[in-house]
Amino acid sequence: MNISRNMALSMAGAPPKTPTRTSSLSSHSISRPASASSHFSLYKGLSDRPFGWKNRRSSKLPTLGSTASDMSVRRWDGAARSSKEWDGLRRDPELWYPDGNCLVHLYGRGQSRRGPAFKLPMEALIQANCYPLIKRFLFEDLDESAISDISSQDGSNFTQDSKKTYELYIPAPADVERGEAFLYHTATRNLFAWIFGKPLVGNHLGGALVGLLNSMVEFRSLGEDNIEAIMDYMDEEGYADMRNSPDHALAILFFAEHFHFKDLWIDAFAHCSGMNERLPNSPGFEFMSRTARAFVTRSRFEMDMRLDACGRRLSSFLSEDLSDAHLGLSSGARAHLDKFRSFLQSYYIAKLGYYPPAPTEAGSAAFPKPIYSQMCTEFQKLYDFLVDPSCTTEDCNLPISRQGGICVLQNVQAFDQRHKYLPLLHPLPLLPEVEDSASAKLSLNRRFSFAPKADKMKPDPRLVTFSSLSKATNRTNQSLLECSLVRAYRGFEKDCVFSPSKADKHDKLSFTDARKVRWILVYSILQTLLSVTRVPEQVRDTQNVPYSLSVLVAGCPPWKGERPYETLIRTQTDQTREDFQAAQDKPMAQTAPVTPMEIKPDIDYFAQHHKADHARKGNDGSVPTNSTTASKKNSVRRALSTLGNMPELRHPRPQRASYHEILVHGYGNGTNKVSITAEPVPTGDELSPASPRKSSESGSSLDLSSRWSHTDAESPTTSLSSNSRRGSDASIKEFLDRPLTAPSHIRMFSTSSSVYSTSVSDDMQELQPGPLVMKSPVPVQDDVMRVTKEVTVSWEGERNGPANEELLEYLNTA
Repeated sequence: MNISRNMALSMAGAPPKTPTRTSSLSSHSISRPASASSHFSLYKGLSDRPFGWKNRRSSKLPTLGSTASDMSVRRWDGAARSSKEWDGLRRDPELWYPDGNCLVHLYGRGQSRRGPAFKLPMEALIQANCYPLIKRFLFEDLDESAISDISSQDGSNFTQDSKKTYELYIPAPADVERGEAFLYHTATRNLFAWIFGKPLVGNHLGGALVGLLNSMVEFRSLGEDNIEAIMDYMDEEGYADMRNSPDHALAILFFAEHFHFKDLWIDAFAHCSGMNERLPNSPGFEFMSRTARAFVTRSRFEMDMRLDACGRRLSSFLSEDLSDAHLGLSSGARAHLDKFRSFLQSYYIAKLGYYPPAPTEAGSAAFPKPIYSQMCTEFQKLYDFLVDPSCTTEDCNLPISRQGGICVLQNVQAFDQRHKYLPLLHPLPLLPEVEDSASAKLSLNRRFSFAPKADKMKPDPRLVTFSSLSKATNRTNQSLLECSLVRAYRGFEKDCVFSPSKADKHDKLSFTDARKVRWILVYSILQTLLSVTRVPEQVRDTQNVPYSLSVLVAGCPPWKGERPYETLIRTQTDQTREDFQAAQDKPMAQTAPVTPMEIKPDIDYFAQHHKADHARKGNDGSVPTNSTTASKKNSVRRALSTLGNMPELRHPRPQRASYHEILVHGYGNGTNKVSITAEPVPTGDELSPASPRKSSESGSSLDLSSRWSHTDAESPTTSLSSNSRRGSDASIKEFLDRPLTAPSHIRMFSTSSSVYSTSVSDDMQELQPGPLVMKSPVPVQDDVMRVTKEVTVSWEGERNGPANEELLEYLNTA
């Protein structure tokens, strides 16, 4: 019966009443700890665990996740010059060889059920001399004696059984966070990647290279050349090729700075300076030291200034550097120098299409890098074609026959000292040898007619001069003649000898001094080009580089003194801890919120004085236009007050309507010829009754007109028909500047009775404007235009026309 009752109640919707049971805990009050909040998932059962124990586990987790995505680990493919995200630590397909007999587990034996991460051939580990690694992590089965043959200290006596499968258990250090353990296993993986020639992985390439060298020193036998091994690996993988690759350049710079490799640091430093604007886009930029950033930024700034200055000077072929202020030449030598400049400019215009070439960037005068390189190559060959190899900077004892005239050595040394250039090894040119006795004999034969006939058969002196100029060159080097500038220069000298200009004949400059003048310009241009194209000798790859590598290495590298790299080696555990700390600090710096600091006064006096303006704001916070205009006027007034004792201006309301037709004296409205005459203005009684609006309100209109103009009705009139041009211009100005007549004002103020009052004169008491008044200690007399004449227009041609009809309609309505 009770069962049927319960079934009926359940079908009716009311749940059956269950019997209650008293618990022994009901008599005790349970208090919630203060640390537990209401949103925690609390454990309600009978347990000794404190409330909120489930949420306490999350606080113990490391701030940096253990996955590769959280660690921002990337695979660095040096050959492809690219990188991508990587997450293959559980089982790396690149280090899984099906025929391998060595299984590598990234945990201690019995610590995990996860399978091996790598499957490698043991023979490769033995050939790499990784005996310390094998001895430390190889699992030995005591039942089999074939594996326990490691008797030496470093394990070099280990013998391999090709039929046996070996297992290496490489756990992370104890008591480390997950992120640090992940980096430790990544460093282990990179060691195997070096053995088998695979790309490295890591959050930045420089840190991966540093960790690799530390692992090689720790897990390889003593006496191995790890520096040479890792350099060969970087060459094979393409990491050492830093051309146009910010990732590689930053990695090599970080690696060289960590272990104090000077030459390698300068090589990477030159590439980083050339790609300075692209470095922030690379992941390695965040791990770049502050000292290295300062060096790179300063070097790039100095290099840009040097390139810009070189472009400006070469645009005029050193006209400023070799001016009269720096190079003392006679008028004939100066004219020849300008002629040689014109030749060089014509040559490069014919070769490049225009000179100076277009700059690389807007606002800069620097030439493109290929232009600098091409010009430097050509001037270097021209220098080699004319240089005297027997004379050096240390031994310049010239024969007496070559002394005198223009001092070349003194001028080129002064140029080098002025620009702080390193002098070239050979500062002097080859000069033509002209025998004075032969020239004297030639003049004697010309003077006396009894000279033998054999003397008349001598060659042309111009041929002798050109021959001596040709001998004074290094023409035996045929490779120099392949340069187009050298061939053009030979043609220039030939023209100077066989086709001299009138100025050359008048100046009578010797060919020896002319060669000296040309040499000074060639030497100076070459030194200028070398200053922007010379690359440090530590830089290996200089070809196919789109940016400049001409950096100054004075004061480089940033560290002082020599220090063996062995003293900078760390264990893999210590290096991993340092890398983990650096990787942990990087996201904190990125995600730290930047709150802009706003400085406010303690008391906002502006808000107190503008409460009404804030009260008139709408729901959208907009401010009325009047208040905005007032604030702008106040700002302008305050700004003008700081300019000194200037007279204050009070601007009245405009007195002219903006719809007057523009009339020019002598032209009318621009379409017809007009003649202007003046007639007296009729009084209120004389107004035409045709306009009832004008006649009914004549009194108030006259009053309004008089108030507006501040003049009397009986003021003296001005004739507009005067023959004086000056008076006619003044009349036109008065006509254009006069206010509206009284009837027009009445119509303007009587448009709406609901807005304006019935009495116009009452409203004008409040709206009465004043003229422009200037406050000054000297009283200024009011000089306001008085209008007492009405102007009528009559045409000298046809009245028909759209412009004439518009003007007539305007005059009738006025």
